[in-house]
Amino acid sequence: MEDVLYWIWLSLSCTPGYTTFDKLIAEFDTPRKIYDATDEQIASCIGSRVRDYTYLTSRDLEGAKTVLEFCTRHKVGILTYCDEGYPEALRKIVSSPVLLYYRGKLPDFKSLCPIAVVGSRKMSAYGQRSAFTVAADLARGGAAIVSGMARGVDAMAMAGALSEGGRVIAFLGSGIDICYPEEHLALARETVKEGCIFTEYAPGTPPDRFNFPKRNRLISGICAATLVIEGKEQSGAMITARHAMAQGRPVYALPGNVDSPGSAATHLLLREGARLLTSADDVMRDLEPLYCGILNPFAMASAEPKEMAGVLKSLSLAASAEKEKEKEKGILGALLPKRKKAAKAEAVREAIEESEGEDRTEALLSSMDEQARAVYERIPQEGSCALESLCDESLPLRAVMKYLLKLEIKGIVTMLPGERVERA
Repeated sequence: MEDVLYWIWLSLSCTPGYTTFDKLIAEFDTPRKIYDATDEQIASCIGSRVRDYTYLTSRDLEGAKTVLEFCTRHKVGILTYCDEGYPEALRKIVSSPVLLYYRGKLPDFKSLCPIAVVGSRKMSAYGQRSAFTVAADLARGGAAIVSGMARGVDAMAMAGALSEGGRVIAFLGSGIDICYPEEHLALARETVKEGCIFTEYAPGTPPDRFNFPKRNRLISGICAATLVIEGKEQSGAMITARHAMAQGRPVYALPGNVDSPGSAATHLLLREGARLLTSADDVMRDLEPLYCGILNPFAMASAEPKEMAGVLKSLSLAASAEKEKEKEKGILGALLPKRKKAAKAEAVREAIEESEGEDRTEALLSSMDEQARAVYERIPQEGSCALESLCDESLPLRAVMKYLLKLEIKGIVTMLPGERVERA
């Protein structure tokens, strides 16, 4: 139990999506050794200007004790980096999670073929049907379907897999006690019956928009392949696809109507060399030789697929993903305060979505503060640069990281391995 406490402390001290933990665990082996290290040793390993240095050197265990007490009381599982059940695929990615909180049946990842199905929240009827059918077929063939449990394509893929009794794995961008969006509560409950829900964020963490792009590296990193159904060129689905490519995982893209904005992401990916997705057979044909004994392509034709409308109704899912209202509700019954959404921000978002190219970038920058623009302008127009090269007395690294995260969310910059960045 003491070891788990220090793992939780370390997870609370290391910002998800960055390489602090990778460097520390390579140098010190265990979280207790990191906790006992001197400030000078920590600085020598990660630098004294990185955003996590202050948290690590404060050595405050109170937050970790609170989290551990919550997890014990509510039977939330904790899977640490050193545990045998921790997925090996996530140990091999850049910025591995320190630990994963989970609910449900912990999968044996050595005997799974996880496949990510991601896409637009505002899907078309074509995207909805494709996500449901492809996921259902893959689940019937033995694959585990992985998603972020978001509205739209994610939810349809999970519903399709559940309709066939398949294994479903979801990664949240919030604490394990938060069901986001609220209308997916039934979906979450069905998932934990036979599948599993994971998150690297501590209980009580709200579904902040900055969390989701970081979460996406785990969706792609744990999977044998990533399937993109629909999406815009600047979207969470594209971030997941980019992560998959950087991690050396194959990406499949569903072609769509050339006039449809929702097909922009998949057509761009196809132009860049993604594999063509027309049915589950395309994926099964490629992966079955690598997962012999786990995948069974013949099983996909062994039963009639379930009727989609009935499945969605049983899971309390709407027939489309056009809902705008956002709420947060705890899976464990706890409620968080509702987030306020400014009408001005919505108007800015709509104006930005109608822009293209340099005009779009300028529109995005105009909606942000001057310091974010200052950070962007320090990034060279061609090539990449180190994060520390963007810092000075007026913009320390902690502030630079904050603004870079905002810029990445907007799709203006791209974070690269090795703590480097380039303009998108």
